[in-house]
Amino acid sequence: MSETAEFRPEGISPPAFWSELRDGDAEALALQNRGRPFASSEVLAVARRCRFGFPQAVVSAPLSRDVRPFPTLFWLTCPFLKHRCGELESLQKISELEKVFESMPGEIGRYHADYAALRLSLVPRDAREKLERTNPAMLAVLAESGVGGISYAGGCAAPKCLHLQTAAWLGMGRHPASEWLAAEIGPLECASGVCASFN
Repeated sequence: MSETAEFRPEGISPPAFWSELRDGDAEALALQNRGRPFASSEVLAVARRCRFGFPQAVVSAPLSRDVRPFPTLFWLTCPFLKHRCGELESLQKISELEKVFESMPGEIGRYHADYAALRLSLVPRDAREKLERTNPAMLAVLAESGVGGISYAGGCAAPKCLHLQTAAWLGMGRHPASEWLAAEIGPLECASGVCASFN
């Protein structure tokens, strides 16, 4: 059982494709995220692994240990995918994704709502009840913001960044723009197990 098990709410079963943290995951995540503000101690699960067994996206606790909301539920950790998303962003592909989002406002709105509901379900009941009493605005951030904290009221079509959308796609196992993401990103893992070279 991971050291973050105390953050896992009672009675909530994660999707079948999420996995518990394994021996070596904390070290791999630290190396994958060098130079980024990343706390592996607040990782609840691995949302997706590559065929070499390394985390590609992780599930972050919706509340930090000091009880601050963290609306980015899924965090992209795979160096191969992070590099590919960066390449696509440098080619201004985010504006293409915005147009895809604009063409399906209902689906994007439902996706944001599903993401928010999933994130809220991962807040332990006692923490949720305490926030309802002491800081309802903080609870509203978790309950009412979409992917990565995006405000989707009024039909927001801004994807924010490809890293965020790719992590959500991998973490939720679906995305309204999955056809576009699959076509633009291409292979979802490297051929060489590049993360093994970190060890």
